[in-house]
Amino acid sequence: MRRNNRIIATLLAAVMSTFIITACGSTKTQETTATSAVETTAAETTASKSEKTGTRTVTDMKGVEVEIPMEVNTYVESWFAHNEVDLMLDRAEGMLITSASPDKFQWMYAICPNFYNATSTEFSADMNLEEIIAAKPDVVFGSNEDYREMFTKAGIPYINCMFSTYDQLKQSVKLTAEVLGGDAVKIADDYVAYLDERTKWVAERTDTLSDDQRVSVAHGSSVYELNFDGANTIIDEWIKLSGGKNAVAEEVEGNLKNISLEQVLAWDPDVLITGKPQAQVEQILNDPAWANLSAVKNKKVYSNPKGAFAWDRYGVDAALQPQWCAQILYPDLFTDFSIKDEVKKFYSTFLGYDLTDDEAQMILDCKTPNLDDYPKPTKAQ
Repeated sequence: MRRNNRIIATLLAAVMSTFIITACGSTKTQETTATSAVETTAAETTASKSEKTGTRTVTDMKGVEVEIPMEVNTYVESWFAHNEVDLMLDRAEGMLITSASPDKFQWMYAICPNFYNATSTEFSADMNLEEIIAAKPDVVFGSNEDYREMFTKAGIPYINCMFSTYDQLKQSVKLTAEVLGGDAVKIADDYVAYLDERTKWVAERTDTLSDDQRVSVAHGSSVYELNFDGANTIIDEWIKLSGGKNAVAEEVEGNLKNISLEQVLAWDPDVLITGKPQAQVEQILNDPAWANLSAVKNKKVYSNPKGAFAWDRYGVDAALQPQWCAQILYPDLFTDFSIKDEVKKFYSTFLGYDLTDDEAQMILDCKTPNLDDYPKPTKAQ
């Protein structure tokens, strides 16, 4: 009997153990399911939050990742040169505030009246941000890294677009197009393709020149005031792209360097190019102190073209600069080329404006238009 009782007890214990194990397994499964559900809900919440905020990330020219709205419709432009990129990619339609002004950038306003709809203001590291914050731009474009913290603290994404070489110019244009989206992306791609094709074309024309045949060039933003550009600059780059040699580069590095006249006389460049209008060319040609320079003796002193932005520095017109310079340096190699026709084609294709022959010549001669002769938008500020 006791044996039977032990058997029954053993059976009952086995049954209870099975029940307990089953129950524990069921509880563990429920806990796992509950945890998965919480994780899934959290993931869905994060995704939902991301969709609601509608942001994306771009990497600017300083390598900084900047979170910007999914759609960028309005912006502030704090860098002079980048205004022309805005003109090319957006016709300045989304521009709220700009560093440009009609008294300094006449061609920009003449060919793109949308600039009048943006407020012109002065930018600095200690500027009053109230005007910009009140405008509620989606982003701020610029070149001054000192502005980043200032705008970021104000809750406005800051995108540094600075470039100092032709390769960086292409990157900056494509970055801006990525920010603006839409048609800007194709325009940027077309511009980069044009720049590559035209610089290659110039190089092919001048590649056969020996070192002795290459013309030495000295360039400055204001040559008569002894302001010159040396090595590691976009100026040095386009001189080389044009088949020339930068007379300043061996001893000077960087932009806007003040040099003595004695040093210029020692360099004795074949060609002088100034960023100032023709009046400065006449000053140089007529000043006895400059008379012994080869460039002056041979009347090879030129005023650099200037359109929506100066060709020689950081605007998109930089695509035209090597073509103009190469023809100046080696006219016999470019007898079949009209820089005036190329300017008209470029402005029509990329800046949305059909220049007349007279307007194209004015740009080539570094002359500014009278804005009274050009239309202004009816809602101009």
